[in-house]
Amino acid sequence: MSDCTALSQNEIESLCMKAARGAGFSWGLAEEAGVALGILAAQGIDGTAALLQLLVKRLAGPEGAGHPTPTAGRWHAADQGLLCPITLGTALLDRALLPYGPFAFETKLDPVAAPVLLVPFLLRGAALTGMDLMVRWHDGAIHIATKGGFDRAAMEDLGHKTSLALTLRPAGKGAGSPAGKVDLPRLGAAVLDGLDRLALRTTVPPSEVSRRGAGSASADND
Repeated sequence: MSDCTALSQNEIESLCMKAARGAGFSWGLAEEAGVALGILAAQGIDGTAALLQLLVKRLAGPEGAGHPTPTAGRWHAADQGLLCPITLGTALLDRALLPYGPFAFETKLDPVAAPVLLVPFLLRGAALTGMDLMVRWHDGAIHIATKGGFDRAAMEDLGHKTSLALTLRPAGKGAGSPAGKVDLPRLGAAVLDGLDRLALRTTVPPSEVSRRGAGSASADND
């Protein structure tokens, strides 16, 4: 564990937000990414490696950057590629309370990149609608309670998937207990370094103009 670093939930959110922005997300979607990773961390789930992989692929090409196109009972990527879990999750939440929204009836999702990153959006969706959700894939399923509870073994299985087609289904009024207190995950050195490098892309490189404008404009006579 010596090469792992403990960060607070706020630090994880901030780092992931900046890394997402550095990989080309708008500030709004980057903030959503940060919040999502913070929610996972609060549940004791480390989603940072999955996020880093998603962001690196996003910089390399269109894979996993698909914008969602909703149709009745099914959402697919506009470019026929993998759905991005950040843009998809945000779009699902935007429509969560609509009478015929994605959480009201069974909704099929075409393959989603890094599907574990979609879970925090589904947790928020369950809380918004007051309905538990059942999320199914070809060889597994996870029950998401309105108060934040879920099957940790199923969650770990989901975390190993790089892409999945999912089916969302309402599972009745939530009455589960909130998740118990868990320890925040510790970030591995390689993942932390990768996220830091992406986060640095949001900074402005120094120039002659910025150097001339640095410092106080008045003399310090105190």
